[in-house]
Formats: sequence, C-alpha cells, structure tokens
Amino acid sequence: MSNQTFPVTIHFTVEALEVVGPLAVFPLIADHEPALSYLAFQDATEQGVTLTELEGGASVNDLLVRNPLDVPVLLYEGEEVVGAQQNRTFDSSVLVAANSELQVPVSCVEAGRWDGTRAQEAFAPAPQTAHPRLREMKNAQARARMRAGGPPRAGQHEVWQEVAATAARHGVDSSTRAMHDVFEQRRSLLDSMTSRIEMCCSQVGMLVAIGGRFVVLDHVSDVEAFATLHGPLLQGYALDALEAGEVDPPSLDDAREFLGLLLRAPLRSEPAVGMGEGVSFDFGGLAGTGLACGEEVVTLTAFAGSASGESRRHPTGRIARPSRRRHH
Repeated sequence: MSNQTFPVTIHFTVEALEVVGPLAVFPLIADHEPALSYLAFQDATEQGVTLTELEGGASVNDLLVRNPLDVPVLLYEGEEVVGAQQNRTFDSSVLVAANSELQVPVSCVEAGRWDGTRAQEAFAPAPQTAHPRLREMKNAQARARMRAGGPPRAGQHEVWQEVAATAARHGVDSSTRAMHDVFEQRRSLLDSMTSRIEMCCSQVGMLVAIGGRFVVLDHVSDVEAFATLHGPLLQGYALDALEAGEVDPPSLDDAREFLGLLLRAPLRSEPAVGMGEGVSFDFGGLAGTGLACGEEVVTLTAFAGSASGESRRHPTGRIARPSRRRHH
C-alpha cells in the first residue's frame, strides 16, 4: 500500500452554512465537470439495475448487484436498502462497472428478521442513509480490516448493538429490530428539519456539524448523483441531530480550516470492490475513506470523531466543532 496526497483534481469550495436547530450544513460546490459519468443507485434501479440476495444461498454480509446499463452505478457508503430477507447498509462506496454484476459487502440493520420467503425479492432504496454515529463506527472497522489485508467490512455484532442502542435512545420498539423503523417513527420530525435545507446548484457534498461540532463530510463528484443522495443523507444527519442541543454553529472560517486539514491528509491506497481504487486516511483527528478512478476522487467520506461524542482539535489547537435547490 502506498501513501500519497490528495489528487489535485478534487475541486470544490465550501459555501455559507444552513442551520436548522442543532444541525448545520455547509454545501460543497463543484468548480469543474467530473471526468467520470455514473448513476446513483436509486436512479439506476429505475432503469433496470437490481440488488438481490446471493444466488444459491443468502449471506448476511453480501449482496449481488446486476448492472445491465452502459454506465457505472454508485453504491454509496452508508446507503440503506430495504426488503428481501433483511434490511442492509453498504459497508463501503462501490462503483459497479457497466454491463456487469458484482458481490458487495453489506451489514444487516434488521437483526430480528431473516425471511426466506422473500429471498427472490429485489431490494429497494430506503429514504435514509445510516446516521453518522453508525457510519463512523462502520467506517473505522472497514479501515481496520483493509489495513489487515481484507475487504472493507464492518463488524456485524457491533452494528446490531448500535442499531439497538439508537432505537433505545429514541424510544422506538421495533418488532424486527430494524433501523428503518427508528427513522419511520421519527419521520415527521426528520422531515420538518430536513425540508428546510435546500440543495444548491452544482452541489457535490456537505460538511456537517451537529451540536456545534463537525461530524462528517460527504462528497460525490457527480452533481446529479449527489442530488439523489442529498435527501437520504440529510435524514441520517437529522436523526443524530435530534439527540443534540442547540449551540452556536461553526463559522465559515472553521469550515475552510477543516477542508484545509482534509486536503493535506496523506492517503493510503487500498483495493476497491468494483471499479477504481480505494483510499483511506487518518490524520489530525480526521479519518475516512474514498474511491478514486484515474486521477479523480469519485467519493470521499471524512469523520471528525465527534459523532461518538469525542472532541477533536486541529493541529492549530482550534476545536473541530461538529458542525435542495435542485441542480440546474
């Protein structure tokens, strides 16, 4: 594995924040056209892409995606899919090549259901991604497994524990212990919060703070693909924000300092599932993963350590605080 700096072809700027209660969102705006065209998973399912249990016997931690289209399809880290034998989330970001099928690593987020009568059913995209607290834990486990030479997988037992703890914190009793049920029972509050955060023109990501501390940055190089993920990502952010108190959000200068630190992070090259090359990093209190094709970073997910309640500082000593207009 090799270390390298971020390719210069990552191009986005951070814009002034939008704040709703304890949730603060800094849009990331593209300043160039991406080299690679692809579809988000949700859009691709409307054009014939399918995600199913494995042929010959279902596996809790693997699914099969079939892409009959002439363009690649992006499965984004943390996306949830519902149906078939039990609901899952993707363990890492994956680009599925055109006219191909691929086995992808997932985690179960519905511990109380294993319904063999639905084994032939295709999965449907959920209206939310996993919340940052769960995504950060999964991402750390996936990075550890990659460093050990394995595929980017989360620990299933730990995922079930976090889903159960989240349900308990929100007072949700799910008969199948499904993360989706937590979102469904809190949906009106989540919608009230997320409906006030619009997508900007040319937006390709978000830097998010919750309760005054930076928590996560999500970047997807294609504007249309990000537009599809914008709403589900916001739902995940908002679930964690429901547990936070209102405090002053980070400033635009804080956000720019966060990005400056991120762009100085040395990348570790990792094998990717599907197209491209995986990358990981752990630098200055920031850690995460991404996916690169050629000289272009297609996806990037960075965590500030605060989703689990930790307080991280930049090397300068400043605290890294957890911080849809449609594309035209």
